Amino acid sequence: MKKIIEEVNKVKKELYLQESAKYIDEVGYKNFKISQLAQRLETSVGTIYNLFNSKEELYLEYLILKLQLFSQRLKEQETLHAKDNLKLYLHCKYEIFIQIDKNNPMTSDPYFFHKLDIANHPIVLEIYEFLQRQFKHLDNSKKESYLHEAILFKKFSDGFIESYLLKKYDTHNIVENAMDHFFKGIAL
Repeated sequence: MKKIIEEVNKVKKELYLQESAKYIDEVGYKNFKISQLAQRLETSVGTIYNLFNSKEELYLEYLILKLQLFSQRLKEQETLHAKDNLKLYLHCKYEIFIQIDKNNPMTSDPYFFHKLDIANHPIVLEIYEFLQRQFKHLDNSKKESYLHEAILFKKFSDGFIESYLLKKYDTHNIVENAMDHFFKGIAL
């Protein structure tokens, strides 16, 4: 019987997470309130806290879910062309945060990637593996890991989000700008 209850709670937690993700996508982390989420889900605050120990734990689960969707999209659209795959990574990343195709680009939670302090989580490692594959295809002369380049590329692309938050700018060519700046450098 205990195993059945554990499985039911697992499914229940997943369903609550899926619905919570829709709410968090709409309001962002700063405006995210467990009491409002409970109202939306037509449940009690206690029920949510029985499934997630804290608001932070629920948010972390949300971030992992979003990264899983991000990684799945990368896998589905990966090609044999490394630079195209790096552009895909940037496009997916910036589309999530800055919404390139909208007239008024804003984000529901602009620090999405910055808040991820789960560097050893399998989903984060999966994304780094994707980036490492691309750098290996670009320069197959090395025999060691391409993790260093993957981390630099990720952090560099995070910088575009942070600079946008400090001073809004036209994001129409953000993918091309990020690629040019990373591979050619910044000429002053």
